[in-house]
Amino acid sequence: MSDQSLIPHFEVGAVHRTNAHVSANDVERFIDVSGDRARLHTDGAFAVRAGFKGPVVHGAYLVALVSRLVGMEFPGDCGLLERIDLAFRKPCYTPCDLVLSAKVRQVSEAVASLILDIEIADGDGQVLASGKTWHRILGQTHDRH
Repeated sequence: MSDQSLIPHFEVGAVHRTNAHVSANDVERFIDVSGDRARLHTDGAFAVRAGFKGPVVHGAYLVALVSRLVGMEFPGDCGLLERIDLAFRKPCYTPCDLVLSAKVRQVSEAVASLILDIEIADGDGQVLASGKTWHRILGQTHDRH
């Protein structure tokens, strides 16, 4: 596939899904990397007093899963993530199995870009987060330097 054919490859309405398992160990590793040790994420008693079932998975961890989805799978390495807008609808707890989906909302061949609708749902289909991502498709004649 030539670079010029990348944009037509993405059709409005096309959907890509991927699964992710989130364990307490994953959250611990994220805490080590991010330094975010807020009690909502680390202290079960505090989280319960705040009205949650237990420690809540970081929203930024969910954003990292979206980054993996769009950077590695769809649109993949031909796309550059330029913007993300993600709203957290329900808390995420470990352990859990998530389904991440990306649906093509808009394709612009003129400026080599696309917009995706993003959704993160738990194993029961409850939407935990949703939003949009904006991408520039690399290798097109409109790339900025």
